[in-house]
Amino acid sequence: MINFELYKIFVIVANEHNIGKASSILKIPQSMITKNIKLLEKSLNIKLFNKVESTMLLTDIGKELYQSLKKPIDEIIYVDTKFSGIKNINISSHSRLLNKTFSNCINQFNLEYSKVNLNVSDFETNDMLKSLSNKELDIVFSKRVENLEFSNLKFIKLGYLNDIFIANINSDFYNKILDISDFKNEVIYAPKSYSQTTNRLLSLIDVQKVTLKSSNYDNILELISSSFSIGFVTKEYLDKGSLKKYDLVELETTLNLEPVEFGIYLNDTRFKELDDLVRIIKSYFFFKDF
Repeated sequence: MINFELYKIFVIVANEHNIGKASSILKIPQSMITKNIKLLEKSLNIKLFNKVESTMLLTDIGKELYQSLKKPIDEIIYVDTKFSGIKNINISSHSRLLNKTFSNCINQFNLEYSKVNLNVSDFETNDMLKSLSNKELDIVFSKRVENLEFSNLKFIKLGYLNDIFIANINSDFYNKILDISDFKNEVIYAPKSYSQTTNRLLSLIDVQKVTLKSSNYDNILELISSSFSIGFVTKEYLDKGSLKKYDLVELETTLNLEPVEFGIYLNDTRFKELDDLVRIIKSYFFFKDF
């Protein structure tokens, strides 16, 4: 007998690349999701995922199964939602932006609309905006993208974020204003290779003259703390007091590091619950001093 619930769990874990995020969407414990993935692997006699830290990566056979199942499972979820009276809002955002910048808005919306599911995914920025343009998503939280190629999308500016260079307080970079030549032959730690922060770094510095290494924010702080390398991060994505905790300092440079706009992208889809989410988001950011 086909167990559609197992396939549904598989597809959502594959969408989110993370069991914790899948748990929030499915409203079931992480342990149950893990158990069901193992059960599906056993029943099919194949390995579906490789786990790297907290990221669930599809195996080659897992990718093949995912491509076969995604559309029919999405259709089943849509039908189930339509007739259960529960509304979905499909959001996409990089996890740091969501958690550090929009978490209060999301919590407020969840309090007011307990029967609306906020389905959150995390993709490369252009993929998020493409999905929004195709109406596979309802809203995207993002830094502003220059030369946006999707004409049907609207950007609402909410404020500014600051990308900064950081280093160990005991390094030679401290109390020095760095210019482009100071980065030559240095190791620079930055977020994922496809992040807007890292893409900005690549536009500022000739990557052939530095050693660029990607990691998550927590690892970057630890690595910079225990070495004399340089980090490049978005300041507002750091936990409060984290620079002091790790004996790190923000570096001064002559590079063009103007603040970057952030906000929400929308397509022309409108429904009450989405409009109310936008209203709540605006109330948290509009008229504030950025």
